[in-house]
Amino acid sequence: MQSVQDDWEQKFALTDSLRSGLAELQDACSEYHTQLLLSQAAPIEPTFQHSHASPLLSARRNASLRNLSTLRAMSPVPRRPSSALPEAIETTAQFLEWYGRVESRLAAEQDAESHAYAERLRLRKRQCGRMAREAESIEKALQQIQKELERVSERSSGVQAACSEQQARGARLKRMSREISEQLAVYQSLGPIAQLLSAPGDKVCLDPEFLPSLQRIEEAAAFITAHAGARDSELYLMRFAQCRTRGLTLIKMHAQREFRRLGAQLKARSSDVHVRFRTAAVQLRPLLEALQRGQQGAGAMQVLGDVQQAYFAVRMSWLRTHIPRSLQAIEREHEDEAGMLRDWCAFMMNVCADEGRLYLEMFGREAQLLREHEDQAMALFHEQVRPRIIRLADVESLATLSLTLLTYQRPSASEDAQLDAFYAAVAAVLQDAQQRLAFRAQAFVQSEIARYRLAREEALGILESLRASRGPCEYAPVGRLRWLVAQIGGCLDGQVQQGIAHEALAACKQNIVAQGARALRDSAKGDPDAERLAHVFVAATQNSAEQVISDLD
Repeated sequence: MQSVQDDWEQKFALTDSLRSGLAELQDACSEYHTQLLLSQAAPIEPTFQHSHASPLLSARRNASLRNLSTLRAMSPVPRRPSSALPEAIETTAQFLEWYGRVESRLAAEQDAESHAYAERLRLRKRQCGRMAREAESIEKALQQIQKELERVSERSSGVQAACSEQQARGARLKRMSREISEQLAVYQSLGPIAQLLSAPGDKVCLDPEFLPSLQRIEEAAAFITAHAGARDSELYLMRFAQCRTRGLTLIKMHAQREFRRLGAQLKARSSDVHVRFRTAAVQLRPLLEALQRGQQGAGAMQVLGDVQQAYFAVRMSWLRTHIPRSLQAIEREHEDEAGMLRDWCAFMMNVCADEGRLYLEMFGREAQLLREHEDQAMALFHEQVRPRIIRLADVESLATLSLTLLTYQRPSASEDAQLDAFYAAVAAVLQDAQQRLAFRAQAFVQSEIARYRLAREEALGILESLRASRGPCEYAPVGRLRWLVAQIGGCLDGQVQQGIAHEALAACKQNIVAQGARALRDSAKGDPDAERLAHVFVAATQNSAEQVISDLD
């Protein structure tokens, strides 16, 4: 019985041409890469595989056969000897078996890159899986950390609140400790203060601790008064009040002693008076300002009043001799009353200004006693001026004095309180001068205008002027009216000035009619034009007098 191989050989006998082609194919395969032909250097054993494959070559195999020559040209490989193959392919079955293996190797090599990429993808997938699992574990760890952090934050908040409470408590304790120390310092300061104020000698006020001690006394008294319910508060308050009285008395004694010393120096030598007082003010002012603090009470005000009285007494004792002596010296330098009064006013203005400045340097603030002191100083001036005004009977001199005094009236925009006494005294003197001027002006109207008598020679001159049509000569009362109006202009109050002017006008008109016209008639007896000339004289003269008043209005 023939085998299947023998039957295949009989059915598909190879021709010579096919055999030669197979030989060439075998030679070509011997030149191809060994990796395509061999597997792990194992010889390819052409064995026949029993399969159900078609005896015809598949399209893939045919394509592979057609590309053998192309592969050979693209991948030149050193030619291997034919002996590299295990044996020659003699039958078709051997060839198909060998070709199947070659084809499998080629397919495996062609898909190697895809298989490698797929393997890398599988590797990356495994890595991503591991990373995802790690991320999940990290997320769980972070969640756990977050929980721990929240728990720690809650505990920290509690600790912080407790610390804040402790800090607030510590601050309260410090504040209480400071307040207790301050309160104890109030009571403990009594001993040193009493010891200082009880020290012997008259220089206690000059001790650097004297004024601070007075301040501590006031603070202690205010504190004890505010805490009246404390133990022994009344006793301590009484002892501090005694220390205050002692301190104020020391200030009073020291100030009065200094003022007496300055007064003695002024009697011995009256020069550089203000310099001496200013030098003493540097030392005394801090003490006197301590008396003027509002919290010192009525006792301090009484002590301050006594000190001020002592100060003003010393100053006034000097001014009583200084002012009259200076006014007399100024009087000797002038011959006219107006110039003398002008310099007197300037001198007294400087005196008031100096007194005000010196008082402020000494006491630091103004007081009612300063005004009273300056009023007394200006009274000395008024005593010197008023008799001179009363003695004056000349309208011109009185008018000049009134104008001089008007220049020293208070300016409308002046707010200098230190010169209040000066302006008040000048106003009083001016009132005296204006009253005297008004009285003398009225007397002048009666004596020089109303009672004027026209002399016969003057009447004849007026008639001659009227006959020559030159107009009448100026009538003397009209000229005196014009002079009087000019003198009192600006020296008196407006209404008073108008009243005197109109009074003088009425007296002038009456004199023209009663005295002037009658004198002309008497002087022109027997002249037929005497009456006409008298009327012309009256009309012309009264018109001149009225023109004077109209100019004044």
